[in-house]
Amino acid sequence: MSDPSLWEQIRGHDQTVGLLRGVIDKDRPAHAYLFYGPRGIGKTKTAMAFAAALNCVSACGVCPSCRSIQAHTHPDFHFVEPEGQQTIMRRQIVDLLKVVHLKRRPGGYKVVVVDEAQELGPEAANTLLKTLEEPPEGVVFILVASNIDRVLATIASRCQRVAFSALDSAVVGDILIADYKIDADKAKLAAALTRGMVGEAIELAAGGLLDMRPELLKVMTATAGDASAPTLLAENLIAIAKKRTSKVKKAQETELAELIAFVEGSTHAAGIKKRVSANQKRELARLEHRFYRQVLLLAAALYRDLLLISENVDKRFLANSDMAPLMESVSATPRQVRAGLAHIEETGRRLARNVGPLLAFENLFFALGDVA
Repeated sequence: MSDPSLWEQIRGHDQTVGLLRGVIDKDRPAHAYLFYGPRGIGKTKTAMAFAAALNCVSACGVCPSCRSIQAHTHPDFHFVEPEGQQTIMRRQIVDLLKVVHLKRRPGGYKVVVVDEAQELGPEAANTLLKTLEEPPEGVVFILVASNIDRVLATIASRCQRVAFSALDSAVVGDILIADYKIDADKAKLAAALTRGMVGEAIELAAGGLLDMRPELLKVMTATAGDASAPTLLAENLIAIAKKRTSKVKKAQETELAELIAFVEGSTHAAGIKKRVSANQKRELARLEHRFYRQVLLLAAALYRDLLLISENVDKRFLANSDMAPLMESVSATPRQVRAGLAHIEETGRRLARNVGPLLAFENLFFALGDVA
């Protein structure tokens, strides 16, 4: 049995895939697309399949062209993403445009994927806009955004928009079980908690955070009990985040040591070391930020369930149905729960503004205790 094509590996977006395959069949791609929808539902995976199909009609996934695009090594494929948890910088776009305007190889297209395009800084966005207004021939831009409202309006207006919706929880559960060999009960729970966001569900199911829900609920709904609990939980979360990235950090240290040995004596050695070290720190920050986003996702799911309980909704509709007895013991009004959800959302915005995670979560847990 042959391997499925890159198109066939995309689940739950049949209509969108059909639209894009039609574009390939007609060989009439637009110069720019904007894929938008919730985080972690397959937008980037679809963008990568589309990029491959622009250079291999079937997007077979096994030919040299497809494999090099998936590995980000194809000479006519370029992938841009935020540096760490920061924005996409103007320097990144300037470097990109230098190669975009070079002559492409015969046949196929030069393709650029800009992931998390809502993170384009103002200068970077305006620099990219000039090229989108006068696009080079044979170049296709695919912008991927989890928040279209934060994409510069003039950039969005230059793109053909392709909307993506969250997947059905049953589909997400099936993906986790079949593709990632995750236990069925854990897969079902992660799918329900993440509301159709398969990328988030995969990380949640594999990351061990599900076991922290009782402790998280206890601290979030504490009243005048242990005043030290919010601080202790915040510190524990930071420690877990550091531990989760420790293997990556060790690998980075080895990589940096090998690089230093290779460039030792070069007049550019100091600059190379500084640049690589900065990139590694940004990567660690990005990984830690993903963990913190998972914590907020869990917190929000718990509070949404508390809201359902406070309004006497059938327990079968709870995402955290396995914790129903514990949540039913929490005394909170709908107004208090909505206030808690607002605090959780604000913490996400504070982390995006680079507020220190320890301070952000400590303040969150104290605030949630106050409204419980």
